[in-house]
Amino acid sequence: MGLVVYLSLIHLKSILMPLAVAILLYFMIKPPEQFIYNKVGNRFVSYATVLLTFMVTVYFTSLFLYDNLSKFIEEVPYITDKFEEKRANLADSNLYGLEVIFSDTELLASVASPSNIEAFVLGILGTLGGFFGTMITVLIFLLFIVLEEHTIAKRFGAAFPNSYPRAKRIVSESTESIKAYVVSKVTCSAGQAFVMAIILYGFGIPGWFLFGILCFLLDFIPI
Repeated sequence: MGLVVYLSLIHLKSILMPLAVAILLYFMIKPPEQFIYNKVGNRFVSYATVLLTFMVTVYFTSLFLYDNLSKFIEEVPYITDKFEEKRANLADSNLYGLEVIFSDTELLASVASPSNIEAFVLGILGTLGGFFGTMITVLIFLLFIVLEEHTIAKRFGAAFPNSYPRAKRIVSESTESIKAYVVSKVTCSAGQAFVMAIILYGFGIPGWFLFGILCFLLDFIPI
């Protein structure tokens, strides 16, 4: 039985993955949507405002990300020389014994060489490219969840009137817990990405915004 379920999940990955992302996005936009709805009293206006803000943010972020990625690609041929220069400077510095690490060229070459970093980034970008290719499916699932949000409960109540009160209580409690988890997850992921981007920017490393976005996506979204 367990093997059948496992194989089913593997074969349905192309459907379950967009559904999982759509559910995460729904719980992510629900708190601001509920806040706007309490102010205006119109569900269409609240959802339209949140979705429009989300799309505009994604659009401008993608423009800045493209510019940062272009600069990173231009800097790739010179990364090796800059990396070796920084390694030599750190190896000659007094780092309370840590300079020995930077003196071991073979260790750094196997762990943090520019070629390895470049291969890692290209691999991640390929994965993200395939992920963003499924965004249409994600948006369809998200639209379905939004439209059916208030009708599913009515249908369940009509089909199972005796179990409806208990199911409503369970769903209400679990929904609040999931909202709290998603909000905290977004906050933690964004905080980690922000700190990482600031550190990379401070050291003058190209592609700092690219790595910040990757840090957020890989920590928040189950790719």
